[in-house]
Amino acid sequence: MARFEEKRCGCGFPVARRTSWTHDNPGRKFVACKFFNHETGQRGCNTFEWVDEEILDWQRDGTNVLIAEKHRLSTDLSILRTRLACTEHEKGHLASELNMLKNRKNRAEIGLMEEENSRNKLLVTCVIVSVVVSFCIVKLFG
Repeated sequence: MARFEEKRCGCGFPVARRTSWTHDNPGRKFVACKFFNHETGQRGCNTFEWVDEEILDWQRDGTNVLIAEKHRLSTDLSILRTRLACTEHEKGHLASELNMLKNRKNRAEIGLMEEENSRNKLLVTCVIVSVVVSFCIVKLFG
């Protein structure tokens, strides 16, 4: 039997060594025309040969279960990555909202302090006016 690298297909080109992932032949190795398009089923020529022995039913079933599990896990991973991205986005949104609320609180506290200062100034002014008026009344009538 010739080495696969030396074999040529009907088109005259070296054959391509590939692995089948069909439901009926999962994981089986074969050589075929390198112009074979598995999506359309079109071939450059009809060169095709299995490299390994046919698999048993239990091997086929086990391999197909593992392939299905791999696809399920891949889907789960994709969902988790999407959830993580959404969580990160929400985290950023919440952080900006928290900063905005902190800024509002700080501005409100500054406003309250300014209001308290204004009241204190008014109170001091009233006390001073009251003392001056009292002093004047005592001097005039006293």
